[in-house]
Amino acid sequence: MTCRICTANDEEALIEQMAEAMWMTQSSTDPDDEWQPRERAGPYWHRIMRQFAAASLGVLRRDFAGI
Repeated sequence: MTCRICTANDEEALIEQMAEAMWMTQSSTDPDDEWQPRERAGPYWHRIMRQFAAASLGVLRRDFAGI
């Protein structure tokens, strides 16, 4: 299996996909089941999740590359 993080040619697309996946993980942790679909989150939350995804990608590449 190929590592998508190691072989990604389009980093922005990878970050966007990671941000979407991170958003979706939060819906399963909402005890009141009130988590909104990502499409309704608005530009602020899209930007925040992309920043979080980019930071996470940096940590993975820096600290876990080659493991």
